[in-house]
Amino acid sequence: MRNVFVIGNDPFNLETMQGLREARRYDFQALLPTSSVLKADSYDFHQLVGDADEELRQFGQTVDGIVTWWDFPSSALIPVVTELWDLYGPDLRSVLTLEHKYWSRLIQRAVAPEHVPSFAAFDPFSDDALSQVLDAGLTYPFWVKPVKSVASYLGFLVEGPEDFAEALEIIRAEVSKYGDPFEQALERVHDLPHEIEWLGGNACLAEGIIGGWQCTVEGFVSFGDVTVYGTVDSIREEGVSTFRAYHYPSQLPTPIQRRMAQIAGEVVTAAGLNHSCFNAEFFYDTEQGELWFLEVNVRLSQSHCDLFAKVDGASSQRAMIDLAQGRTPRMPYRLGDFPVAAKYFLRTTVDDGIVRSVPSEDDIAAVAERFPGTRIEIAVSVGTRLSDLPVQETYSWELGRIFFGADSHDALESTFAEIESMLPFEIEPVEGGS
Repeated sequence: MRNVFVIGNDPFNLETMQGLREARRYDFQALLPTSSVLKADSYDFHQLVGDADEELRQFGQTVDGIVTWWDFPSSALIPVVTELWDLYGPDLRSVLTLEHKYWSRLIQRAVAPEHVPSFAAFDPFSDDALSQVLDAGLTYPFWVKPVKSVASYLGFLVEGPEDFAEALEIIRAEVSKYGDPFEQALERVHDLPHEIEWLGGNACLAEGIIGGWQCTVEGFVSFGDVTVYGTVDSIREEGVSTFRAYHYPSQLPTPIQRRMAQIAGEVVTAAGLNHSCFNAEFFYDTEQGELWFLEVNVRLSQSHCDLFAKVDGASSQRAMIDLAQGRTPRMPYRLGDFPVAAKYFLRTTVDDGIVRSVPSEDDIAAVAERFPGTRIEIAVSVGTRLSDLPVQETYSWELGRIFFGADSHDALESTFAEIESMLPFEIEPVEGGS
């Protein structure tokens, strides 16, 4: 039995991983309390490194690998702690290169300039922050976001000076949640590019609007070789940026999927990523035939793990574990129980509210009986105030997630509608909510 430590070892994703055929070979251990890397009000990166190292020292048995499926700070802890313990993992510089949204854009522009929108970095605490954006050539509308963000946190669509001022006020108040620990991570890299060192971890990125058919390529780098093993469509609510669902396999034309895989491989290679999973997000403008690079994450997408299991026969966590063991992964293909699979989000767009009731165990059991293989995560509980939920995207609140398979892409939307109707929530609006 080999001991593999998981940073952010939440029960739902652990259950997915334990469904792997080879899971019996491993004893999966939690590294750091989940609350300290996922739901904390603030993060001290140096402290987390020290705490992780101390936990491993106190374990008293062999440490055979360290993995995570979560974003920062977990993703940046992996290269630091694996280096301390002489284990397989990516280099910290490569991880931060891709996680720093501005630094990553510089790499993307060097590799594939025709697929990158206009962008500019700016200091949100500067009196001339807007001038820094407009003087760089951007025009309204554009997006602003911190150079380090999680799950669209503090991402704003700016259509004019008033929007920018409103976004800036919120960013200034909250950017340090991830910006300060990201700054600590950057301090661990020698010889940072001057511009990145000057910007630090609390800077922001403005970039031109891109859109179209959104999808994500999933892959890994093993001993310098890049492999892409799947493409997942990302479905947004009509007219807004909010994610509605993920569908697998993608319905994009195969040549477009291959081009995305090629670009993603060139970007992660240019950044020096190795011994790591990654997922890269793109937009394909079907009217203009243009392909736009959105961003790359230096981890697998936990949102996609169950989809790969349902369609291909193994969660993408298999690749993550193999890489941590110094093995080149071999992912199955179309050996699962369903031709297609999806993850849908249960959301509400009320300004604010208090959850008064959630789906019961009987409700959830009825869904599983009606649609075998369906898995449901409820993200709130009775008494939860929506504005207290951690790490939410800007324009809605997440109540839960549904994972299910179907016989065709056409069946996914109707299946979700039926499942959603079987899962009742009651939310009492709060006056003056934000």
